[in-house]
Amino acid sequence: MKILQVYKDVFPEVNGGIERYVHDLSIFLKNNGHSVEILVAGGGDRIVDGLTVSGIYSPARIMSNPVAPGYTRFLAETDADIIHFHLPLPSAVLGWALVRKSGKKPYIVTYHSDIIRQSFVMPVYGPILRRFLQGAAKVIATSDNYIHTSTYLSKLQNSEAIPIGVDLERFKPDDSVNRSYYLFVGRFRKYKGIFVLLEAWRKMPDPPKLLLAGGGGLVCKVRDFIREHKLPVTIVTDVADNELIKLYQGAKALILPSIQRSEAYGMVQVEAMACGTAVISSDLSTGVSWVNRHNETGLLFATGDPTALCDAITRFEESTETREEMYKRARNRAQNFFNGTTLFRRVEECLIKATEI
Repeated sequence: MKILQVYKDVFPEVNGGIERYVHDLSIFLKNNGHSVEILVAGGGDRIVDGLTVSGIYSPARIMSNPVAPGYTRFLAETDADIIHFHLPLPSAVLGWALVRKSGKKPYIVTYHSDIIRQSFVMPVYGPILRRFLQGAAKVIATSDNYIHTSTYLSKLQNSEAIPIGVDLERFKPDDSVNRSYYLFVGRFRKYKGIFVLLEAWRKMPDPPKLLLAGGGGLVCKVRDFIREHKLPVTIVTDVADNELIKLYQGAKALILPSIQRSEAYGMVQVEAMACGTAVISSDLSTGVSWVNRHNETGLLFATGDPTALCDAITRFEESTETREEMYKRARNRAQNFFNGTTLFRRVEECLIKATEI
């Protein structure tokens, strides 16, 4: 079966959560005997990690969404048996809407997130998106929480929740390490709640050590805040995969303070839990609060509230026994719910079934 994966960028050229998911899923499908091609905006045709990548012309990006009229022609002419769209990606959805009915192939959709930052386009784009989702053989969301709370998923009859998993042989605990710091992993973006985290550290009379693994547009403001308030916070950039696993293993807890629905799942939570590390995350009504189970694999705190995060840290520090129990439960939950191979196989089944309809 020939599968066309459609997104805007490809990992490792862009180190983002969706890009990595598309890459890893494509490797899995290729290893299972399928022919896989990834369609992205820009960069021309190339081979990335043994995968065929087709890059269509994209003269500009508007609020991270590529302007790429070539999606229409490529999608109309592809010889793929099945197309797998990864959303949000309005340019591809609009491109597909312009493909004549006779040229359309079966398709499935993985709906990673609602559109939040560019929500002003939804009065026009929303009806097109609804028709697009209704026409899919399957719409995959990463949690039941997101299906139930998304305006565009909650009434669909063709949706299914398939979480994103990890390689449990790579992401695993190291009982020999001394857990000595708290950890944030991700881009320094507004929706990630990075300043909620820093404000919580500022409020503590004696804040513990904190590592921020990431970077991005807000890095200068983050550095200035840390310097101004003399916080015990270290920024670590350009972290390789193996180094990231070690950071997870040595952390007292991962902190995910995201404040918007753009954080639909929180893949870093799964990675941390697979490494036997507890999670302290905001109580967003997305997959975030489903992945991390309150009082089981970690703690939840009120979204956007630095004081609530301080209280969660204080509670977490109270009992070594409770922390150790959470570490065990985190790893157990990863093994029971987030085995990457098992979850990729479910996506593969959706792709195969879609070609049989």
